[in-house]
Amino acid sequence: MSGTDQSSPTSDSASERRLAEVIAGHFIGAQVVETDGVQVVRLGEGLPVIECSIDGCQDAPPYGVFIFLTIKGGALGESGALVTASGYGPSIEHSLILAGCNWACAFGPVLLTGIGRPDLINTRDPDVEQLETVLDGRRYRVAVGHLDRWTGSAEDVRTYRQRLGGSRALTTRVLDSGTIPAPRTDRVVALGCFLGAGPTPLAEVKLGAADWPAARAVLDTIPPEPGGTRMLREWALLTPLEPAPALTRGGLQRTLDLLRACADNPISEAGWCGARHHGMRLGETDPGAASLGLPEEMTWFLNTIAASGAGPGYGLEPRPLAEGWWHLADAGCGAQWVLQLADGAVWLDSRACDDGFQLAAPGFLAWYEAWLDNAIRGAGPFVRWEYRVDAAYKMLVDAAQKNGVDRLPETVTRVKIHSPEGEPIGPCHACEETYVRFGVPPTVFTTAP
Repeated sequence: MSGTDQSSPTSDSASERRLAEVIAGHFIGAQVVETDGVQVVRLGEGLPVIECSIDGCQDAPPYGVFIFLTIKGGALGESGALVTASGYGPSIEHSLILAGCNWACAFGPVLLTGIGRPDLINTRDPDVEQLETVLDGRRYRVAVGHLDRWTGSAEDVRTYRQRLGGSRALTTRVLDSGTIPAPRTDRVVALGCFLGAGPTPLAEVKLGAADWPAARAVLDTIPPEPGGTRMLREWALLTPLEPAPALTRGGLQRTLDLLRACADNPISEAGWCGARHHGMRLGETDPGAASLGLPEEMTWFLNTIAASGAGPGYGLEPRPLAEGWWHLADAGCGAQWVLQLADGAVWLDSRACDDGFQLAAPGFLAWYEAWLDNAIRGAGPFVRWEYRVDAAYKMLVDAAQKNGVDRLPETVTRVKIHSPEGEPIGPCHACEETYVRFGVPPTVFTTAP
C-alpha cells in the first residue's frame, strides 16, 4: 500500500548481516547476499535460501536476541517454512551469535538432510534422526533434530525429554496423532514442534509456513510438571517417498476439517470470506456429470468427490460460461477461475481487476490440488494477480491517505464491491488479509456472500 503499508520493526541492517554470516558458516559453500534490503543466505544453485531478520532484542541483562528465518525455494517451494530461534548472553552481540548458532547447529543439518544434500553440512557431529512415517496412505522420510533450553539443570531437561519419549518425542506424537494431512505435491514440507513446560505451559506446531492448531492440541494435552521451565523444540522435514494417492471424498473432508481449525487466522485459507462461504465442507456429488461433456478428470471429481462446496476462492460452482468455457469458482474482487473445454486447462480470469488472463493449471485436478496444498502449507492467499489494482484495495489506500493509517479501523466501516456488471461481489483473500493486517475486520465487506 503505497504510502500506507505498515513497516516491520526497525532493525539494524549490520546486525542482520552478522546473523546471516553466522548461519552461512554452518553450510559448506553458502553465501550471504542482500536482496531488497533483506539479508539472505544462499545455499547453492537450486537449493533453498534463508532470509534472516531480527524480530526483537532484550537490551538489558539478561540480554537476548530473537530471530526470524524464512526458508523457501528449492525442494521446499515458494511457501517454504517460517522458523524462530533465540539466544541469551552477556551482550547483544553474544546473544545474536548464539541465536544463529542455536538454530544452524541444531537444524541446519536437518534442512540439508531433508533436501538430500548432507554433503553441505558444516556442523561438527550433526544430530539428525531419520525415520519413515505414513500420512493419509502416503509414505514420507522424516529428518528431525531437537534443541532444548531450560531454567533448571541440564540433567532435569534431559530426564524430562526421556519421560516424554526421547529426542523426537514431540514430532512422533504429532505424526502419530492423525492431525497432519499429506500434502498433494512432491515438495518437502517442514514440521516444527515446541513445548514450553513450566508454570505457564505453551505449545506450538507449525506446518509449512503457518501455525497448525489441530496438531498443537496434541501437545496441549501433555500435563505440566513442577520445577523449572523446560523448553523443547523440534524441527523436521518430511520428504515424500511416493506419489500422492488418489483423492477420496472421505480423505479430502478429513483434511478440510483439519484446516478448519485454522479459521482464527485470516492468512489461512480457512480464515477468510471465501472459506466462510463454503465452510470448508464438500457439497453433494453430481451423478449426471458424465452427460455434461467435461474433461474426464473433472467429470470424475464432480461425480465422486463433490460438485460444489469447498474449493478455491468462494468454492466450487461449475457452470457453463461461454462457448467452450466453464466457470469453476469466484476468486473475489471480480476475478474467477475458468476451464477451457478444448484442452481442459484452467485459467485465472482477472480482467475485471488487472486486465489479466493467465494459465493457472494444466487441468482441473492440478488446479484443485494446488489450492489444497497451498492451504495445508499455510502459504497465504491462493491468488496470482496484482490485487493492488482491485477496488477494495484502492478504497483502503484512499482512506489511509485521507485519514491516516492509524485511523483505518474507525474510518473504514462499510465496503461495497460490485462487478463491472453491477453485481455485488466479495473481496479476494489478498485484499481481506490486507484489511485485517491494518486492523479492519472482514465484517466491513457488506457484499460478501
